[in-house]
Amino acid sequence: MTSSLSPDWAKNFQSFKRLSFAAASIGQVHGAVLAASASSTGRPEPVIVKVQFPNIVNSIDSGLSYIKVLLTAGRLLPKGLFLDQSVQVLKGELADECDYTREGSFLTKFGSPGYLGGARFKVPWVWEGSMKSVLVMERVHGISVGDADIWYEQKR
Repeated sequence: MTSSLSPDWAKNFQSFKRLSFAAASIGQVHGAVLAASASSTGRPEPVIVKVQFPNIVNSIDSGLSYIKVLLTAGRLLPKGLFLDQSVQVLKGELADECDYTREGSFLTKFGSPGYLGGARFKVPWVWEGSMKSVLVMERVHGISVGDADIWYEQKR
């Protein structure tokens, strides 16, 4: 957080839960309340904070390089597979996945009135202080897309 946001990053939050409530392969998610002084609404706002593990991009890159060596040395590749090109594509896709600025721009775009934004879907807003490895967005309570069919059946 210090290297991504600033040494005084905590001033942006009224509260920040240091214990994460979710985790994935590249980071973890914390609950927080954005301070009124940092919020575009001028009020404290509940948010979630996605924080990448330090050096995850380098770890992914070196991991893919090791896989390439193992597959080549072990002669495990199917004929006709262009390993160098496949690894480069994977590196590019995973680099995009690690770019929270990119993810935030998609949220902003999808939440606009011309896309998904509106009465039917709620797309969280993104805090303008978010960075490449820290994404702060509105905390939205709802149902998982995977549970939408159950919700729909209950509404019938």
